Amino acid sequence: GGGGARVARRGEAEAQVSDKPPFRALIADPAWRFSDSLPGPKRGAVKHYRTMSVEEICDFPIPELEEHSMLFLWRVSSMVEEAYEVVRAWGFEPKAELVWRKLSASGKVHFGMGHFTRASHETCIIATRGSPPIRSRSVRSVFDAPVGAHSSKPDAFYEVVEDLTYGPFAELFARRHRKGWTCYGAELPPEKD
Repeated sequence: GGGGARVARRGEAEAQVSDKPPFRALIADPAWRFSDSLPGPKRGAVKHYRTMSVEEICDFPIPELEEHSMLFLWRVSSMVEEAYEVVRAWGFEPKAELVWRKLSASGKVHFGMGHFTRASHETCIIATRGSPPIRSRSVRSVFDAPVGAHSSKPDAFYEVVEDLTYGPFAELFARRHRKGWTCYGAELPPEKD
């Protein structure tokens, strides 16, 4: 695991963030490495992208953050303790969770994979450093949104984050660009002007 959060510095390959402002909100959806493997050509994260060990995630450099900031860390149900280890390694204290109830294209509750129960949701840990200001105290802990491409998070999630807290906003392990956000990720397409 990691002791304290390691801040990315100029010249590091993972993230060039030293010329950006300190961020107040950070989203991270790491590629968790599972201890098992699923059969089939498309099942499991390892068949879609490079996965990371818990130690690699704990040691991953994060961008500079304001003294009072929030982390939104997506976790997987089989690695709850490990996710909280990452939260603390990055210097945050867990405070709450968001639950994305996944919907199919027809609006029905998603019928996903799972070893014990069929996954119909994903969970995001909300954690803080200091006392970040809250924009709205009426944000619910559960939101419904359709399932997209493998592991991509819905626009509704970003709207929840923007309703809950103030920017500047950053996303680690991003798979697409988002207007008004600074996004870092190996899978990002080239940014269009």
